Amino acid sequence: MSRFGETPLDPKAIGLRLIRYDNKNRAHFCEPVTFTRGYAAVDTVLRRARLSGRVEVEGEILNHQADVLTGHDGEWSQVIALDAKSYGALKNHWMRCKVEAVE
Repeated sequence: MSRFGETPLDPKAIGLRLIRYDNKNRAHFCEPVTFTRGYAAVDTVLRRARLSGRVEVEGEILNHQADVLTGHDGEWSQVIALDAKSYGALKNHWMRCKVEAVE
């Protein structure tokens, strides 16, 4: 089982949803991304993002995070703490996704 920080990644993981907080502490959610290979794919993209920066399960959230999705209905089980570089690697390279419209 993969480890990022001190906590193992949930074996039921099937996807991720990225979230970025701006300087006014408003959350900007990206569309959820699920993987057909489930846990193996989530583990792979997080390992790749870790080459760019911080990736830590249940770590302290500063400005970037990812929710670990365990169901196609948006159900999540863990939070991954990221930094700007690992967030950018995920969003723009390993799991391209769009930021949802803010109302």
